[in-house]
Amino acid sequence: AADYTINVHGGSWLGTRFVDWWMAYLNYQIEHHLFPGMPQFRHPIVSERVQVLFAKHGIKYDNRFYTSACYDTWYNLHKVGNPSLETQKAWKAEREAYKAAQAAKKAE
Repeated sequence: AADYTINVHGGSWLGTRFVDWWMAYLNYQIEHHLFPGMPQFRHPIVSERVQVLFAKHGIKYDNRFYTSACYDTWYNLHKVGNPSLETQKAWKAEREAYKAAQAAKKAE
């Protein structure tokens, strides 16, 4: 759960309470994936114990500020949604090869 998920906080006690409410406690992704059947409002309580467990075993507990997590998410979506020029050229070549093969079949 810890390798691909992050937790999000608001920076201060009040900010974190707002983020908890805003995200309906789904900002505790690590706890959500470790304990999927647990009521979401319990995640902040359990997160303290999970952090201690992760530290004991040398596992990174990724806890980010809300705006940083939003930026990282939007950047990743941009990167995935806008492939490199080389990839676009390769896709275009594949489409053209497919169209040529289809035209050759029709000509036979």
